[in-house]
Amino acid sequence: MTTGLPKLFLALLACAPSSAWAACAVTNTGPTALGTYSPPALVNGAPPYGAVPGGFDCPGTVISLLTGNFLRATVTSADGFKLTSTNAADTVTARYVIAADSAGAYPFTPGTPFVYMNGGVINLLGLLGGAARNVQVYVRPSSLTAVKPGTYTGSFTIGWEWRFCSLLGALGVCAGTLDQSSGVTPARVDVTMVVSARPVGVVITTRTTYDPISTTNNPRAIPGSRQRTTITLTNTDIVAVDANSVAVVLPTPARATVALDGDGTASTAYLVPTEGSPASSLGATYTAPGSTTDDVDFSSDNGATWTYDPTTAPKAVTNVRVRPRGTMAAGSSFSVSLPYALF
Repeated sequence: MTTGLPKLFLALLACAPSSAWAACAVTNTGPTALGTYSPPALVNGAPPYGAVPGGFDCPGTVISLLTGNFLRATVTSADGFKLTSTNAADTVTARYVIAADSAGAYPFTPGTPFVYMNGGVINLLGLLGGAARNVQVYVRPSSLTAVKPGTYTGSFTIGWEWRFCSLLGALGVCAGTLDQSSGVTPARVDVTMVVSARPVGVVITTRTTYDPISTTNNPRAIPGSRQRTTITLTNTDIVAVDANSVAVVLPTPARATVALDGDGTASTAYLVPTEGSPASSLGATYTAPGSTTDDVDFSSDNGATWTYDPTTAPKAVTNVRVRPRGTMAAGSSFSVSLPYALF
């Protein structure tokens, strides 16, 4: 029986949590993987923001926009928000930035509280999905200079401050469920990242296009037949390949010679470039066997030199080099094909 108890004491009793109510909690998290990226991707700032647990969870509190309610988070880092290689010999570090959303539209400023809500004045609860369950922040790595392949680690601290009251009573005293922090409660967040080279992928396929008996109708690989070898390049990285940096060197197959007059079909083209999907923006041209301005070079000494003119002696060709021009878009593919004659 509560008759005669002071009104203020009654209000405080109303604020006390029930046995079924779970209080807000702050815990250390990690390590959380940010992903695997190439050195060029980091230098170009291409990695997206990745979700990272923020260490704050409020499972039972009713979050309302009453005056006096707030949720704030302050990020700090003892090492300046750096990602350091686990190989002590690597002195170049990567870096990262933190935001409250996956698009980076709400970045955190180190040392300055980020306000998710402040009574009815500021309401960014949409960033939390309307509740403060297992709050996530978003981290995007980058680098000013190329870093070496390997594993990189870093950590930062999020200082959480909050006050949630579901019902406000007289004189601003909480008359419902109340949960609040006693100052700033820190959570340590550990993150890791893997740096790995992403070279252009190369796939080589060969098909027979002509033989002297069946011509182009189901031709077989017999002496006197023609074949076309296709080299498909794929850029699996999230950034474009540097301009004019792609080159393919194809050794002459056994029992074969370059067929400068084509593959025995109606087309007499020597080099056939084909764009993939999505398009790469690369291009390759072939003018003549001895041209020094097109994108195809021949070698008769296994690639030691690339000035051989195969017009009079195509069997002497040991290697063909194709150097497509232009940048190669992220995720794109590009193919070139060359004909050969079997003997």
